[in-house]
Amino acid sequence: MPSASGGFHPGLVPDLLKILGNDLVITFGGGLWGHPGGPESGVRAIKQAVESSMQKIPLEEYAKTHRELAQALMQWK
Repeated sequence: MPSASGGFHPGLVPDLLKILGNDLVITFGGGLWGHPGGPESGVRAIKQAVESSMQKIPLEEYAKTHRELAQALMQWK
């Protein structure tokens, strides 16, 4: 199973899925723990980025109704 690690944040999820496919493991360190709303919000932002990508909705559009993802996109421009 492909595994991706190192410097990842929610804003990179669409590209990672395009490159590696949908059956993979992505590890998040600072991209989870460094979320401005704390680690729980970091987890939510990552989940929202995956949901957005799977539904083929641009992150910026999905973030309009998902606060944690919006905060993450502002944090990691």
